[in-house]
Amino acid sequence: MRTVILGAILLFVLGFVPNASQAQSGRKAPAVTKTNPATQTAPDSATDDLDNQPAANGRLEGNGETVEGDTLRINTALVTVPVSVMDRSGKYVPNLQRRDFHVFDNGVEQRIAYFATVDQPFTVVLLIDTSGSTHFRMDEIQDAAISFVNQLKDEDRVMVMSFDDQIRTLTEPTNNRDDLIRAIRRTRTGGGTRLYDAVEVVIKQKLSQISGRKAIVLFTDGVDTTSRHASYSSTIREAEESDGAVYSVAYDTSGDMPVPVSVTLTQR
Repeated sequence: MRTVILGAILLFVLGFVPNASQAQSGRKAPAVTKTNPATQTAPDSATDDLDNQPAANGRLEGNGETVEGDTLRINTALVTVPVSVMDRSGKYVPNLQRRDFHVFDNGVEQRIAYFATVDQPFTVVLLIDTSGSTHFRMDEIQDAAISFVNQLKDEDRVMVMSFDDQIRTLTEPTNNRDDLIRAIRRTRTGGGTRLYDAVEVVIKQKLSQISGRKAIVLFTDGVDTTSRHASYSSTIREAEESDGAVYSVAYDTSGDMPVPVSVTLTQR
């Protein structure tokens, strides 16, 4: 049985400041304030810089430019980056600080405007491979899925889905453990494996409707045979761009299939 551990998520908020348009006139310069939504939270005083401070006397701190006349408007975009950190053995690494991280976009380091460790309820989609190749491992997969559910906190919710050549939703997100265990035990093996299609459906149609912390836990032997829409590369791309984490529990089923027997008929 494989064990999956979901660590707490570290939340980054990155501030990107595009070029600002300016209007000048001969009027006396009013006080100019640079507003950044990230500063509405409690800052880390040890790592604050001048970009977090209001400008005074019509001067923007950091670039030394005085703006006279109309108010200077600056649009600031915040990008949230959820991060979980594991060591080489897969153990969760706690107590990390803002100074432990450097984030780059196209080779340019971005300022981390807000950093926090969050411990909010999780919503997890359990995606179970029920294709024919998992037939001899289905009891083991079910036991592992139930063990995972039992390790979650009471307020965490789980959606159970399965796939072979069909993609099924067995229960909507719930924290009722009895309902979840019954849904997991109802899984039965079927035909082909729409692995890539199933992951795409979960990311685009399920996770997109779920707010807060979310993740996919995929139980599979990793062999796709019948996907009609998604591919390996598109699935990787969707997973990378998703705002939820994707964890996989792999099962080697290559030795579980019966060995074909050759029979020669001879006529007497």
